[in-house]
Amino acid sequence: MHAPQIPIDPGVDLGRLLGQRRAFGAVSGRCSAAHAQLLRRIRDEKLYRALTPSWRTFCGTHLAITCRHADRLIALLNRFGPTYFEISQLVGISPRQYLAIEPVLREHSALVSGEVVSLIPENAPKVLEAVGQLLREARRPKRARRPPQTLADRVADLTRRGRDIANQLISLYNSSRSQRDRELILEAATVLRVILMQPGLD
Repeated sequence: MHAPQIPIDPGVDLGRLLGQRRAFGAVSGRCSAAHAQLLRRIRDEKLYRALTPSWRTFCGTHLAITCRHADRLIALLNRFGPTYFEISQLVGISPRQYLAIEPVLREHSALVSGEVVSLIPENAPKVLEAVGQLLREARRPKRARRPPQTLADRVADLTRRGRDIANQLISLYNSSRSQRDRELILEAATVLRVILMQPGLD
């Protein structure tokens, strides 16, 4: 006699697996930070010399990683601290992207729309959404703000631009070879003159 089979809800099973993945990611982030801290201590305190005189040789023989990779992990730790490793495992961002969102990050948390959100697996969707928004804002071109101009500054600027236009028209007139072109340039200059002579500028 066969035992009755219990139906498995794929949605529930997937949710459980995703929860496990996020938990593993959070643990992995903390482990990566701890790993980088150990590498930094071994390198900076030259503890590797107990086994080999060369840091490069120590990395290849005893850590099974390249010296360049080890130095990169240490550099990331020195530049960003442990939080980088946590959030990069949680939502998967590069060092360049991390730089763009660094101002809103705190130790083990992020400031999202005025709310402090812990960098834990349960908050991964919220953190991911906030990171995406911050990265989109960082990519948006920012217009440089001009200092407020006084009336005298604006008049001087317009005068300079008007003089430039007049000089360009004169240069075009002198370099023109046909009478028709010269008449066209004179017509343009006359239009500008008529505009300036309109009532209101008397």
